[in-house]
Amino acid sequence: MTDCTIRSRINSHIKTKAVCLFEHMGLTLSEAIRIFLYQSVAEKRIPFEINIPNADTCEALEEIKCGKNLEKISIHQLKKDWKDACVK
Repeated sequence: MTDCTIRSRINSHIKTKAVCLFEHMGLTLSEAIRIFLYQSVAEKRIPFEINIPNADTCEALEEIKCGKNLEKISIHQLKKDWKDACVK
C-alpha cells in the first residue's frame, strides 16, 4: 500500500531525460523510483556500483578536458593494446 509521499529536488534537464528513458521502458518516473527503493531494501544496499575516482583518474579527466596528453591511435592499435592488457 502506498501511503507516503517523497519530494526531491533535481535538475530539470536530468528529470526530462529520466522521464524519457523510463517512458521508453514503459515506466513512470514514480514507478522507477519505487523500483529503486524496493530493490535497495531487498539487497540492503544501493543496487548498483558507485565509483569515486581516485586522484590519478581525476587528474587524467582534467587533462582530457583541457586537451592535454591526448594521442590519436588506430582502432587496430587500440584492440591490440586492449588484448595485451587483458592477457596480463
